[in-house]
Amino acid sequence: MHRIARLTLRHRRLLAALCAGLSVLLAAGAVTRDPDPGRHVLVAAHDLASGTVLTDDDVRLAALPPDAVPAHSTASRDAVVGRTVAGPMRRGEVLTDARVLHAGRMTGYPRGTVLATVRLADADALTTVRVGESVDVVAVDPEGSEGPRVIARDVEIVSIPSGSDDSPGAPIRVATSEKTALTLARAALESRLSVLVSGG
Repeated sequence: MHRIARLTLRHRRLLAALCAGLSVLLAAGAVTRDPDPGRHVLVAAHDLASGTVLTDDDVRLAALPPDAVPAHSTASRDAVVGRTVAGPMRRGEVLTDARVLHAGRMTGYPRGTVLATVRLADADALTTVRVGESVDVVAVDPEGSEGPRVIARDVEIVSIPSGSDDSPGAPIRVATSEKTALTLARAALESRLSVLVSGG
């Protein structure tokens, strides 16, 4: 023990210098270490009025500490652009599922557009059409007393069933005017319906 004490006293200046150098290195490491960037979330780029349909310019990315990130927030612009603000928002406020509403199925269509169901007589016709495609709806008299006729032109397919139900035929949903929707409903009671892919 006395020997260790003598060695410590003899080299105390060297030990002090080493300790000082180590302290400097530790401090420098703490300063230069990359800070935690946090988590990126989308926030309002400026004040937004209630009912605003969000565009890309209405949102921006911001980094928040992980424990400050609200539940159900997002960093994906695709998840919020096109949705409607539910209540006013201030610049910098985080967008969550409680602050924006899902875009309606008819969002983006002209005013007065409605969703109509067309039940095709032949379910195999579903293999020839796709969502987003424009089609002409054809009515065929089951008695054969008159020839096929086009009763709706250039209606856009909004949805196609993923499975079958117990009803005959195959239903598709199309975006059209109210007048055309009524024509389709009336024809469905009297005729067999089919579709032709429209040239637009």
